[in-house]
Amino acid sequence: MLPPDDAKAVAAAETLAASGAGVDQVLAQLRATLSLDAFGMLIIDLPREDLPHLSALLPRMASDETQRNFTGNAGLTLLRETVSFVRALAYNYAAVRNRSLSQARVLDYGCGYGRITRMMYYYTDPANIWSVDPWDLAIGLCRDAGLLGNLAQSDYLPTSLPAPERGIDVMFAFSVFTHTSRSATDAALAAMRKHIADDGLLAITIRSPDYWSADPQYAADATRLEKLHATEGFAFVAHPRNTVEGEATYGDTSMTLEFLTANYPDWKIAKTDWAMADVNQRYVFLQPA
Repeated sequence: MLPPDDAKAVAAAETLAASGAGVDQVLAQLRATLSLDAFGMLIIDLPREDLPHLSALLPRMASDETQRNFTGNAGLTLLRETVSFVRALAYNYAAVRNRSLSQARVLDYGCGYGRITRMMYYYTDPANIWSVDPWDLAIGLCRDAGLLGNLAQSDYLPTSLPAPERGIDVMFAFSVFTHTSRSATDAALAAMRKHIADDGLLAITIRSPDYWSADPQYAADATRLEKLHATEGFAFVAHPRNTVEGEATYGDTSMTLEFLTANYPDWKIAKTDWAMADVNQRYVFLQPA
């Protein structure tokens, strides 16, 4: 339940929406009156019968089943993880680029059902957001929910993305490179490099080798995978999914910062971060080299 002042702010936004205001005007009022957490609590609770006009303007939240299928969590538990990453993104973008996310042009690579895209409305208007995913099911879920912004399906091994070239200020790929094969990682980082602004920032997440012993399904093979991580800087186990160009591109992945530096000279590590809300992933912030 929202605190009383935030609940009043949401009611005021509902009144504004009922007057015929557009989504950008309503979002501007919500940004001015709600904290990030309160905004997130509103977003994950839509549609609401008592907020018919906001529910008509803003996207419907995915079901708990869909949330769990994509992330393993749902509801407020998942929101805490999401807010933790979004705060880290805003903080590190300001630290590296000395400006806020306000009205930044944003790309969500591997958007899934639009979990983090929805939180970007707190900072920038939907017209400034590009949400892409190679899975047609994910894009279908976003469309069915009325996700706002520029939504498009990308390739699994992209050479470019459906977004402006050298025009994106902030990119993020949350829990993407924790699952991609080497060729899929290579392709995605090369494609994103074409679309990021010269003074832009890309946020990705990577796993440490501890992941292999922490996940019960890899208990028998953890020692080999940890050794592979240490010697090669990259360990990948494919999942039994359809192949792309004859290769399994999706599974579980760990990699080192040294691997990123050595293999992707078009990118430079600007900062790293970590959060207790998501202990198995490290945030890595990359800028164009």
